[in-house]
Amino acid sequence: MTKQPMVFLSWLRALLLCSTGLAGWPLMAAEQPAVSHEALLEQVYKMPAWVDQVTRVCPWQSNEGQGYVRVVRTEQGGRHQLFFQWIRKGMAGTPTQAISTVQVEELAGELAVKVELPRAQLHEQHCQLKARAENLTSERRYMLTFYLIRPGEYKLSLAGLYSVGPE
Repeated sequence: MTKQPMVFLSWLRALLLCSTGLAGWPLMAAEQPAVSHEALLEQVYKMPAWVDQVTRVCPWQSNEGQGYVRVVRTEQGGRHQLFFQWIRKGMAGTPTQAISTVQVEELAGELAVKVELPRAQLHEQHCQLKARAENLTSERRYMLTFYLIRPGEYKLSLAGLYSVGPE
């Protein structure tokens, strides 16, 4: 594994401390530290080019607090990776912050795919994310269904859809 995910996670933590977030979901005014426009611009400017897209998908609530889940998609060499990040809303004067970030290990291994940004559906016990993916070498298509259970925990269901060309 390369060191890039750690650089990414460090960068993302720094961004959470001094910016409005990547996906246009501003922190509440009371939660934002007093940071100049130039400092915000500097943090966004430092965003790695391989961060492809970021979106906020589902709210969550547990004994650890409440907040939302953010999906981060990266792209390197045509291959996508996904990260799920649980963002806890600030409590009792504490800032809004990431409390858990996990990489989708299945996409980091042998499954080299391009993947759509997942669509979310909130259920009583979990957040369900669905996305289509295409294998980079075989062009086989998949439906990925993620079940986000609690901060730091997900399950993946992978279903083959169809292939392109002769098999």
